Amino acid sequence: MKNNEIFQKDARVAIRLAPNTGTNEISFVSRVGKNMKKIVIIGSLAGMGLLVNGCSTGYVASEPAYVEYNRPAQPSSVHVWVNGDYAYNHRSHVYVQKHGYWHKPNYNSTYVQGHWQSSPRGNYWVNGTWQRNY
Repeated sequence: MKNNEIFQKDARVAIRLAPNTGTNEISFVSRVGKNMKKIVIIGSLAGMGLLVNGCSTGYVASEPAYVEYNRPAQPSSVHVWVNGDYAYNHRSHVYVQKHGYWHKPNYNSTYVQGHWQSSPRGNYWVNGTWQRNY
């Protein structure tokens, strides 16, 4: 019994005297953690800025000319032709016409064609959408 008490006392003394190796690692982790929070916040803000800028509407002074092209054959009698929309090119700041396509509509839905909308800033394209008939 006496040997057990001596062993426990020696173990307690050894634990108290042992250098604390975890303090350096914890401070390093906490410093990295603080910096990572800043990096994540800055990265998130930059990503949201790019997303908003990439999805923003482009304004032009005049509408581009519509280019007529050959329509491919209708795949079946249920397919409807969807005229091509315009996509705004952020690099060149012009609208580019996209080709139309045949589409098999969903049950009870109709396609509303895209159109040009004017505003005090200029003209912009509103994409066509599928709307459900109620």
